Amino acid sequence: AGCLSINFYKVEKCGNVTFNYPFRVKGQDDPKDWFKVICDKTTNGKKVPFLNISGTNLKILAFDFLSGTVTINHPITYFNCRKNHRNGMSLNLTGTRFYYSDSYNKFWSSGCGNMVTVFNKTYNLIGGCLQPSCRINNQTSSTNGCLIKIPQGLNSFYVNMSSSDYRRKRSCGFASMISIDYDLKFDISNKAYVPTRLQWGTPILGECHLNDSSNTYCTSDGQYCWSMLSSKHLCVCYSEDFGYSSSCQ
Repeated sequence: AGCLSINFYKVEKCGNVTFNYPFRVKGQDDPKDWFKVICDKTTNGKKVPFLNISGTNLKILAFDFLSGTVTINHPITYFNCRKNHRNGMSLNLTGTRFYYSDSYNKFWSSGCGNMVTVFNKTYNLIGGCLQPSCRINNQTSSTNGCLIKIPQGLNSFYVNMSSSDYRRKRSCGFASMISIDYDLKFDISNKAYVPTRLQWGTPILGECHLNDSSNTYCTSDGQYCWSMLSSKHLCVCYSEDFGYSSSCQ
């Protein structure tokens, strides 16, 4: 089945990132236009996309329509290895159209002899993990995932690290939420940001049908089509397999 009475939605590009609904590279000067992409030129002349959230311009690394996510360069949440260390507070997404993805992110820490704890905005415990002892094989650092279940709809969090060794032997440490597809073989000593995914929509797997109406759209490259089922729900299909569909809230 194809799209019938459809409207075309322009696929736009800034740098090496392409966008379609609901994002626009050029939007209205509306402070509540959460999906406006700011396309700026860097000092080397290359264009880079940014998303302004609560007054902070965050570099956009990737956009995924079907998963309802946008990947941004997120400030490292906790880092006590430098003088200008991070104090453990995440971005505050309260009141925006975004939340931290529980499906496409994971908590990650680096160091030894530290206990990592994560809290929500009301300082209720979300979870935590222990890093290996610094006395094992005289190691000074270990990079490990924190098996913390990220709650759905999380819009801010606080990370703390304290010594897990009664002798107070601990390394400096790093802890943050990172996109699950990010290669963690990196040197964090000179990094201030890590890729993190924000959800702008929640995929719901199931059967739905495109409508032959003015509320049906296709991207200008023909890759995606969708119908507005309501003010909060879309029925989406894509060119690789029009037998597959999902709705997005």
